[in-house]
Amino acid sequence: MAAMERIPILELKNKAGYELPPLVFEIDKTLISRFAAAVGDGSPRWQTEAPPSLIPALGFDRVYELLASSEDIAVLHGATEVEFFRNVSLGDTISMKSKIASARERISGGKTTVFVNVDASYTNQLDEPVATCRQTAIVTSK
Repeated sequence: MAAMERIPILELKNKAGYELPPLVFEIDKTLISRFAAAVGDGSPRWQTEAPPSLIPALGFDRVYELLASSEDIAVLHGATEVEFFRNVSLGDTISMKSKIASARERISGGKTTVFVNVDASYTNQLDEPVATCRQTAIVTSK
């Protein structure tokens, strides 16, 4: 995947509505097994199906990349709200569309912190909704 444009911290508060490039993920055995191992869930169910918590994790590394505009910026996970509509199975192709829903800036002690809400929707190869997600990222100058 190509590098994503980075947004400087001082411009974030003006980026509500900014759409991120769409992303596509192939749900294969390697992706599922690595995720299940990372979260310590060895359920045999994950031989044919993706753990639901995998879906909101898809693509959020790209969102962090967008928000981490320099080495002086730290991006932390603040919260996740997700609604699931259907299971994701081995072999599915998941498309993610996301945008910056809102950004609230706070300046304290000479440091800028921006609370960024990113809304994402996930669909499968049949264009059926899989999940929607709102993730809050806390972006701060070091």
